[in-house]
Amino acid sequence: MAVLQVQCFSAVGDAMHVEVVDRPSNSSLMLVTFRADEDLGMQVVLHGDADVAFPLSGLKRAIALADAEVHPESFYDA
Repeated sequence: MAVLQVQCFSAVGDAMHVEVVDRPSNSSLMLVTFRADEDLGMQVVLHGDADVAFPLSGLKRAIALADAEVHPESFYDA
């Protein structure tokens, strides 16, 4: 099973970042980076075949909605 690890690092010329890293066995895979852009503000970068960046505020809204609306199937059986 993979274990998520959160770490901070300073990128030269790009300030401080926070990374979420998947560490299965002996490898390391960067999944998400949180960064601050001078013009765009706080951003989330999802890493994959092609990186996708979007405002942190959008992720916060999605998490709030998920907290309120996402339930296991057993929730509806009661």
